[in-house]
Amino acid sequence: MGIALAYYLYFTWSDARPALEVILVTCVAFNGLISFVSHVIFHKADASRLGLESTSPGYQFEVGFANLAMGLSALAAILFQWGIPAYIVLVLCYSLYIMQAVVFHFWRFVKRERSDAGYLWGSVIFTAIYVANMLFFVLAAITQERLAPLS
Repeated sequence: MGIALAYYLYFTWSDARPALEVILVTCVAFNGLISFVSHVIFHKADASRLGLESTSPGYQFEVGFANLAMGLSALAAILFQWGIPAYIVLVLCYSLYIMQAVVFHFWRFVKRERSDAGYLWGSVIFTAIYVANMLFFVLAAITQERLAPLS
């Protein structure tokens, strides 16, 4: 929903700022906080869904805390109006973080650790499209704000 609203704002107003703010709130802040809950509070179900069951949920907690850090940082950036450069950095950071998960899941698919189509579409393809959409708004904002190196 956030990405659709961001595209609407961007192409209606020809302004990357409000679109990037929507991405920051919905894709980074909201999803970061929800992912924290999923990875930490419901770590057993999350690990089972991904086929990564373990007797020690340490990796789940680390991923959850990373999501929490980015989600809270995004909220702080919006609440304290840190500005477009901060928004760009936060969305870029989260995009790269999620892209690394895409690479990890793709590697698991290639190695046949998880070879079902649902895993490929959900954990790899749709997530890569999600990241590409976030990066579109990062690049649009960098270009619009004439920030190096694309100025």
